[in-house]
Amino acid sequence: MTPPARTLAFPEFVALLAMLFATIAYSIDAMLPALVVIAQELSPEAVNRAQLVVTVFVLGMGLGTLFWGPISDSYGRKSIVVFGIALYCTAALVAARAQSLEVLLAARFVQGLGAAAPRVVTLAIVRDLYQGRMMARVMSIVMTIFIVVPAVAPMIGAGIIALADWRAVFWSFVVFGIVSGSWLMIRQPETHPPERRR
Repeated sequence: MTPPARTLAFPEFVALLAMLFATIAYSIDAMLPALVVIAQELSPEAVNRAQLVVTVFVLGMGLGTLFWGPISDSYGRKSIVVFGIALYCTAALVAARAQSLEVLLAARFVQGLGAAAPRVVTLAIVRDLYQGRMMARVMSIVMTIFIVVPAVAPMIGAGIIALADWRAVFWSFVVFGIVSGSWLMIRQPETHPPERRR
């Protein structure tokens, strides 16, 4: 049986995992400053409906957490993360061009579905490579980086809106996904080879 490959240096590996893990937090918190503007443009008659932009994302993410892990057990970690990120980016592009709140909400649901893949499969990658105290150490470092995101993301979102508009926030999600997905594809070997799949 081929052991999992681990060619990345530890700091780069942890940084990559932290970025993948932070996809959901960034996608929620960077959006918060945009809700008022979205409400004014797409739902002026019922401004509170704009809050559903967050709710449906969380619903999609919750659904995705149920199946991405088992699917990655069968098809490998990298391919599932990349597929999830592609889904996430495609939905972000649709959301960026949405002319109605209904289209935006549908896109956000799909975006949450895709964003669940890097979150769930990141944990599986850590389990593939580490056990015991070392696994706990990796996750503690990842979580330490992760908890910074909810503090920073709203400021990033507000800055983007100040320079452009709320639609540009969704373009930032596309950039985030492309960077993290490309980094994974280019630098991180598959940690769950075919002979270990079920």
